[in-house]
Amino acid sequence: MRKTNAITEGAVLLALFIVLMLVAKYAPIIGILALFVLPLPFIIFTIRHSLSTTLMLVLAGSILSVLFGSITNILLALMFGLSGMVMGYFYKKKQTMGVLVGGSLAYTFSVIVSYIGSIVFLNIDFIQDSIELFKDSIQQSKAILQSFDASGQMNQQFEQLEEGMGYITTLIPTLFVTTGMVFAVITHLISVPILKRLRFELAPLKPFREWRLPTSIIWYYLISSILLMVNLDQDSFLFMAVLNLYFILQFFVLMQGYSFVFFYSYVKGWAKAIPVVILIASLIIPIFLYLIRILGIIDLGFPLRRKIQKK
Repeated sequence: MRKTNAITEGAVLLALFIVLMLVAKYAPIIGILALFVLPLPFIIFTIRHSLSTTLMLVLAGSILSVLFGSITNILLALMFGLSGMVMGYFYKKKQTMGVLVGGSLAYTFSVIVSYIGSIVFLNIDFIQDSIELFKDSIQQSKAILQSFDASGQMNQQFEQLEEGMGYITTLIPTLFVTTGMVFAVITHLISVPILKRLRFELAPLKPFREWRLPTSIIWYYLISSILLMVNLDQDSFLFMAVLNLYFILQFFVLMQGYSFVFFYSYVKGWAKAIPVVILIASLIIPIFLYLIRILGIIDLGFPLRRKIQKK
């Protein structure tokens, strides 16, 4: 009886996945939202059934996705199916932080596999194609704006932009990790209200102001910063690894800094809008971003929160 229920429920959720996939591919605006809802059928099925059964559902979804579209659909099915399975497992275990961490890793792995698959099987390198397209746009803009710039300052700005473009290929691993984290967070934000509506019991996520990352991140961040000051060969694997590690750790340090801002605001009884305004302002004004990063380093290395709470 239980097996029959699993098959019936799996068929219904697979049909939902196919509909969402078609909406994501062919609907102009709502398709973007549908993209982040794609893991939901697999999340629901994983919460109710075993991982092995869900894996069979993912494989079935991959086969069906090809029947309802092109061969590229299989990459979509595997990416969102496996990510939904991992996130559903942690929802089932009531480990909400595990949902975000596991979901980020699963999405990152899926994005890497999809990227390699598109190159090997479809001969499409969408990152390099996007870079080349952007370079062409820069050259066209440069040719147009040079006629209006007599001082030559515009050339310097374009040179800096072109120099920055050269690092994009090196930072592809960071791009993959960042994409994985963003997808996991958005999927979680969309899934929680729906899962609660379906009466699933979910463990509450610790408030952002209480987030504390391991202190060891400071040392990794310091070591990577020092290594970047050394004249490493920019074509070497070591340089690529250190640069990507530096940017990923910098992101975590920023997150810690923002967490401290929200904590301080909460302790001082400020309006909830104030830390949000600070966050937005720091993304617009670079000097604020630098200050937030310093706050993150101090918060990781010193018991600043305990001193503030004692006061």
